[in-house]
Amino acid sequence: MNFKKLVQIVNYVLQKYDYKLNYTKLIKLLYIADRESLSRWNFAISGDTYCSMPHGPVLSCLYNCIKGEAPLEEQSQWDNFFYKEKYDLLSRFKKDFSYGEMSDAEKMILNEIDKKYHNVSYEKLIDVAHEFQEWDSDAKERNTSFPLDKRTILKALGRSDDETREILETDRMIEECEQKLKE
Repeated sequence: MNFKKLVQIVNYVLQKYDYKLNYTKLIKLLYIADRESLSRWNFAISGDTYCSMPHGPVLSCLYNCIKGEAPLEEQSQWDNFFYKEKYDLLSRFKKDFSYGEMSDAEKMILNEIDKKYHNVSYEKLIDVAHEFQEWDSDAKERNTSFPLDKRTILKALGRSDDETREILETDRMIEECEQKLKE
């Protein structure tokens, strides 16, 4: 996962709310944006992993960063950019922030999702997320979380087994290349 990109995505959305947003709403917006990107182009914007939780699907790394439970290096970087005030996430950077890791297509989806849900409460977004076929309702019934495999999301979006294998193989190859570039 490209952590720098995740930070940029979060700040990009926060700017639309004067850099302060209920973090549950943020998590839902970004999950919906990833899902829409998967639906259209077979890749997710965030590159995060997912889990089903009582209030619907979430981006795992994002959720851990917001809770303050990410690995030390990531949490330290995250805390340099964002902080919580009760149930809101706020940005420390309001001007001169670079969005160089994001493509125009990704920004377009984020803009569309924001336009559709800008005035929708986080409670209503939870209801929206509960309608997604891939969400495991046992998470709500057991008040716990379950890993949510991208394969399950792709199946819910109507991808065939062959298409899903191809998409996941492409993801694996991209991740391998990104790892080699880091070395």
